[in-house]
Amino acid sequence: MNWIGPYTIDNLLDNFLKPSHTKLPEANGVYLISQRPWSEEPTIKCIPLYVGSNTGKSKRFRTRIGDLIADMFGFFGSETGHHSGGQTLNKYCKENNLNPKKLYIGWVERCRCVRCAENEIFDNLEPFLNKNRPSRCKEH
Repeated sequence: MNWIGPYTIDNLLDNFLKPSHTKLPEANGVYLISQRPWSEEPTIKCIPLYVGSNTGKSKRFRTRIGDLIADMFGFFGSETGHHSGGQTLNKYCKENNLNPKKLYIGWVERCRCVRCAENEIFDNLEPFLNKNRPSRCKEH
């Protein structure tokens, strides 16, 4: 897998509008949120917190990251919200006195199969804030 990042959340947001900054893909990606950076590819030493992707074959990967970040910062209510992982990260940050801006995000893109890639990353890194195992691929 070819990883892009990691970037701190604040770095990603600060630079996203710059033409030279690497953009998140619109589809076919898997992301990882971690507490520490990594080089080349993530390992358990980066403290993997959460792995996810967009659901189905939609072109909502970039939007899914937006939902994650909004909920990570607490932009949800008792009956609203868009991303359960973001809400879990919000709770984790509060409990551990962490600023979500200082967490790291990286992603793989152009995955042949998003479900297979997400499961492989989940199995290798065991991010401890995922409440459930990602859905298995029905084709592979």
